Amino acid sequence: MTGNMLVTATPPTPNGELHLGHLSGPYLAADVFARHQRRSGTTVAHLSGIDDHQSYTDARAVREGTTAARVADHYGERIVRAWADSGVRLDAVGRPRAMPLHRELTRRIFADLYERGDIVARTRPLPYCVPCERWAYEGYVSGGCPYCGSRSGGNSCESCGRSNDCADLVGPRCTICGAECEPRPCERLYMPLERHRKALEEFWGDTAMNGHLTALCRSLADDGLPEIAVTHPADWGIEAPVDGFTDQRIYVWFEMAAGYLAGAGELGDWRAWWTGDARVVQFFGYDNGFFHAVLFPAIFSAWDPDITLPKALVSNEFYRLDGAKFSTSRQHAIWLLDALDRTPADHLRLFLCWDRPAAAQTSFTQETFDSFLHGDLLPRWHGWLNDLAHRARTAHSHTADGAPAPAAADRLRTRTRRLLELVGEAYSLPDFAPRSAIALLDLLVREAAEAGWDGDHLSGVSGLAGAHAQGVSAQLSAAAALAVGLYPVAPAMAQQLWAALRLRGDVADVPWDRALQGIGVPAGAGDLGTACDLFAPR
Repeated sequence: MTGNMLVTATPPTPNGELHLGHLSGPYLAADVFARHQRRSGTTVAHLSGIDDHQSYTDARAVREGTTAARVADHYGERIVRAWADSGVRLDAVGRPRAMPLHRELTRRIFADLYERGDIVARTRPLPYCVPCERWAYEGYVSGGCPYCGSRSGGNSCESCGRSNDCADLVGPRCTICGAECEPRPCERLYMPLERHRKALEEFWGDTAMNGHLTALCRSLADDGLPEIAVTHPADWGIEAPVDGFTDQRIYVWFEMAAGYLAGAGELGDWRAWWTGDARVVQFFGYDNGFFHAVLFPAIFSAWDPDITLPKALVSNEFYRLDGAKFSTSRQHAIWLLDALDRTPADHLRLFLCWDRPAAAQTSFTQETFDSFLHGDLLPRWHGWLNDLAHRARTAHSHTADGAPAPAAADRLRTRTRRLLELVGEAYSLPDFAPRSAIALLDLLVREAAEAGWDGDHLSGVSGLAGAHAQGVSAQLSAAAALAVGLYPVAPAMAQQLWAALRLRGDVADVPWDRALQGIGVPAGAGDLGTACDLFAPR
């Protein structure tokens, strides 16, 4: 696949640090996908950002007696560091308050849609906290979801994915003081989505998404697409550019649509990535599915029909910790930077790709982590590499004796190529599945190990030493294929193995089509026994 591709991962809220639940979702998945796409001949831009203006950022500042700007700056820097330390390679990180284009595009899109009648004024009830003297919306209010009954924040339910209007929450309470909120009439600006039904249904029909997200879109359409409040009475965020509403702030999820465009502007002209033949693939958690599958495409198609809507939406479910949801507010989390102090980044990446909550929720436990990675996968891989190192040393003197390659060596090379083809499919759309890629690479190791054990019978037998050496060469080529296939998930481990095989350059730069043709490695190459410490169980 060639051409330009923009890969986005939802900007996180800087009201706390990243935890393993965050990494297991869009950030690691988008990084794995983008890494594979780059070596497949595609020009890729991998984009995320920091969602500065979230009300949850301001709510934390209120609780801590500080300012939202300080909270956003502190945790924003910690988030960027966590991405870097975990190997997430981003080409651009949008920082709304440091990017004039972000504010400019947000206000321009909003004003244009208002002028065209796509944004209208409505007076509707909104919860108000009397003790705090504050309008309670989004991060300032919680209650029962009017659709599924789960505990929900204002404006959006994380459980069912549907939007709410805050006043329709069951028993709304202030998240700052805990008091019961009272509904008061409030005039705000709304975006009626029903008028964009045709464009949205065309988008849903043309865009790859999983069953859970497809079902959400269908149920919303069947019930009648909602009207979404796109301003709130607040002082944190971007001012609404509409007379009579300049004291209100633009809803942060409306702002994020423009933020995706502005973030691409950090790479040059944003239109190079969002118009024409460029392809857009977006990664996010299901709790953000409504915004990516409904609100953003409605905004984009209404504002500028030339904007290229995403070709794929890749969502994930919640990752849990010991059976309960990761929670920043309840401090129920394993913070990513803390985990990286104890564990190599690639070991976390391997396990989280294996345990990723793709279609159903999964749960991290330390026992499962230790059992899978250090009690199963890494011991098997490390054991094979150690055995292969010994075989390579003993076969070195027989690498050029001219003996024909044994059938077993040819079978292993053929099998290696086929497994690598399947690994590539697992890293690609429409069936993006890093877990499957790891399982296939593990199968490659198992089959190469069996070939090694069988070939050991040839070692030291008169007239068969050359055949043994060529069998070892096929196993070394399988090790090179392991390095190439492992790279998107565990780039440091992959490069360590690549260098130990004394192969030139960086494994990241190996074109995928070259890898599929097979990478020849002479029987005496490398020093696998001492150079692959990241493969050793901890």
